[in-house]
Amino acid sequence: MPEQRVLEQRRPEQCRPVQLRLGPRPGRARRSSAAQPAEQVQGSGTMLMMIVIGAVIILLPLVLGVVTAVQANARARAAADLGAIAASDYYLAGNTPEAACGVGARIVRANRASPAGCSIESSGRTQISTRVTAKLPILGMRTTSGRALAGPVLVRD
Repeated sequence: MPEQRVLEQRRPEQCRPVQLRLGPRPGRARRSSAAQPAEQVQGSGTMLMMIVIGAVIILLPLVLGVVTAVQANARARAAADLGAIAASDYYLAGNTPEAACGVGARIVRANRASPAGCSIESSGRTQISTRVTAKLPILGMRTTSGRALAGPVLVRD
């Protein structure tokens, strides 16, 4: 039959306390800060991620504001281009300048912009101005404008 070991039970007063040593062990040279053990750099990944997430939270409204402003400006210019082409074409088809500007303004509104001005010369050259108002983060409501020229190409001999 195998031997059985009997573990002796100790009372709490018989147990010796465990001492935790912090820092380098006695008799060993201290390492330089460039070669720190892994225990001393724990949590650095967490801190890095907190910094990255904080930067994204701070920069996101700024980036969205820039994108919104660029998009509004492009919409104002595109609406002006389309409105000027339509108004010039309508005028050259034999209609009055007022009716042609009305057609141009309708095209501008269809492109989610506001007409700001229209002028048509007797040669058919048309100029249309537009405005687009956009709500930007932090800055509030801002207005951008667009202007376009359209008309027949005159060839000189």
